[in-house]
Formats: sequence, structure tokens, C-alpha cells
Amino acid sequence: MRLHLRLRKAFAHAVVLICSYLLLAVIGSAMGLQQREPRYEFFVIETSLADQSGSRIRFFGGWGSSTYIDRQSLTINDSQADTKFTGIRLQAEREGDGVRVSLFIIYSDPFSNHNQDDKAKAAGSYLLRTGESIRTTELNHFAIEPFEVRSIDARPVEVKPGEGPRITNTASLVVEKLERHFESYRFWLKNKSDKNIIAFQISTGHTASRSSLGSDGQGRPVLAAGATSRELTIHDREIDVNGIAISLVVFGDGTFEGDSKPATQYLAKLEGVRVQSPSVLRRIEQALAVDDSDLRTAFVKLEAELWLIPEALDKQSSIQFLKTKFPAEDEKSLSALYELFKGGLYDARNIALRSLGETLRTVQPLEEHSQYATAVESIRTTLEQLRKTFEEIMSLKR
Repeated sequence: MRLHLRLRKAFAHAVVLICSYLLLAVIGSAMGLQQREPRYEFFVIETSLADQSGSRIRFFGGWGSSTYIDRQSLTINDSQADTKFTGIRLQAEREGDGVRVSLFIIYSDPFSNHNQDDKAKAAGSYLLRTGESIRTTELNHFAIEPFEVRSIDARPVEVKPGEGPRITNTASLVVEKLERHFESYRFWLKNKSDKNIIAFQISTGHTASRSSLGSDGQGRPVLAAGATSRELTIHDREIDVNGIAISLVVFGDGTFEGDSKPATQYLAKLEGVRVQSPSVLRRIEQALAVDDSDLRTAFVKLEAELWLIPEALDKQSSIQFLKTKFPAEDEKSLSALYELFKGGLYDARNIALRSLGETLRTVQPLEEHSQYATAVESIRTTLEQLRKTFEEIMSLKR
């Protein structure tokens, strides 16, 4: 049972390598479409086990990739056969315009760190080209029921306009290029406007909604005016049926295209960060003003103060602020926006606390080795970076 569970884990890992579930991360504001070596293989090896109807094991073929089939997943034809082997390893290497698949009978724990060179026995080698399949008849010599191995073409195919899944763009953000890969789609977004985009949301079905809202909550551009995004990847079985829809775009000036509710919610939280930033920045500047000899003490004091920093606006003032900022919202909506705004107040503090905590973990071993000057330099660098960060947040006008 233990080996069977590990087999499932190994197979799941192989599938993850084939098609990442989501790579809609933050897009660099100045990054255009880059030419680079492909990160994918051209072949996928699919194995169909004899005793598991409909079961498929898939992994990329090439550059020494491999997968492991546990003995319990195999059919043994002779009860008197060798019972010492633990499973079969399939290994794939690119060879010319095909892929060489090799089978090895394993006589040890495949997950151990020991040298296994003397614990594996070759059990067949096959050269497959795109679309070809073979049956591993050599396994009969080991009383193992043969199974089918197939090579699948996994090369990307560019989807021409009007073909493939339905695409719904906004006026400013469009899918500029779309490629179909083995079990995923890869695409590039184009910002056709003259304004920076700080957030967008992509829907791929009634159960799927993917967002790129900026990982740091600071409202920085994720796609500059006129820029093309880096390659994005999304895997969703509903795409072919429901298509890809850009449901929301939020610009740096606070305007947006698409669904107003998530846009307003996002902007309310950003306003909380911006309103709280001056009080955070003031404390950072106070710490930076001390001499190096006192900087370590000021650093610790700053961290303690940030944990207890008061909210920049009380609840009544916050709701009044939101009412002015979002005049179209009713009382119920304003009450919900207040909770997000309040979260932004604390997010501003947390932006600083994260950096301080990371720096403290770096500084402690330096001090233990009497590298005090380096420790102080690290602290001052962090504080200067934080000062710049909060100055940028406060400069963003919406």
C-alpha cells in the first residue's frame, strides 16, 4: 500500500510537469514578448496498463525523463516467477526525430538514495516516432503482462484567429497570440491602451476564474501601456467549451473595464494601503535618521511600533472617505468595502513587517559571527528600500 501511494504521488508529479495548472503570475511592467528556448518537450509517453482499463500514465519524453510503475500495478502471469522485483522504470531519451523508451526491472526501493546501478535489469528498448506505439513483449520473459507504450505529439500549435476556443476581449486588453499545447493553452496579452494596467481577471468557465492582481498589494503596474505580456499558461478542461474571457481590467488611474464589483473591491483595498502608508513611512524615516551605532536598536523599535500602529482612519471617517471615493455605492456596499479598506490599512503595515522579518533572519547569523558592519548595512539597505516602496505607493494617484 505504501508503494502504491508513492506511485500515485509520482504519477501526479509527472502530470504536473506536463501541464502547469496555473502560471498567471505578476507580469513585469516593461516585459515584452521574449524569444527563448522552449520549456516543453515535443513528445509525451503514454503507458496503458493491462489490468487498469482506461488508466493512462503520461510523462514527457526526452532529456532522461522517467517514471516508475509499482509491482502492484502490474499483472504477473506466473505465480512462480521471480518475486523479488519491486517494479518497472520507464526511461525516455530523445534520439534523432524520435524518442528511445527503455524499460528496467527494478529490484530495490526506487525512492531510496542508494546506488541502484546493480539493482536494475534491462528489459527492452524501443525507438518511437510521433504517433507510434509498441507492446512491451519482452516483459513476457519476466512473466509480466506486456503493456502498450505510445508516443504522442506534444508540439505547440498556434491557434489562428476565429479558430479554437471562443475569446472575449475588452477594448484595452486582448489575447494577442494563442497556442494549444498538449493539455494546456499558452497565450500572450496585449495592453492596447495608453494607461498602465494594475489588475486583470480572466474567466475560463463557470468554475474557474484566474486573476493577476499584483502579488504585493501595492497597485503597481502588471502590464504597462502598449506592452505585451510574457507567456501565460492556463490549464482548464472547460476552455474548449466556455472559451477565455477577460472579465476585468483595472488601470493605474482607478478606472476599469468589465465587472465593477471586483474592481471596486480591489481599489478599496488599495486605498487602505495608500492611506496608511504615510504613517508607516514616517516611522521608517525616523529609524533611518539614527547613526549606525543605534540602527539595530531603532530597527527593533520600528518593528515593535508597526505591530501596534493605529489605523490611519477610524471607521466613521473611513466610510465617509469611501463614500466620497465611490459615490455610486449604497450603504450596504460601503459597509462591505470598509472591511476591505480596513484590510488594506493593515496590509501597509504588513508590507514593511515582512521585509523587516526577513532582514532580521539574515542579520542574526551575521551578528553571531561578529559581522556587525555587514549587519548594519543590511538593515539600512532594507529601510531605504522600504522608504522607496512607500514613497511610490503614496505617489500613485487614483
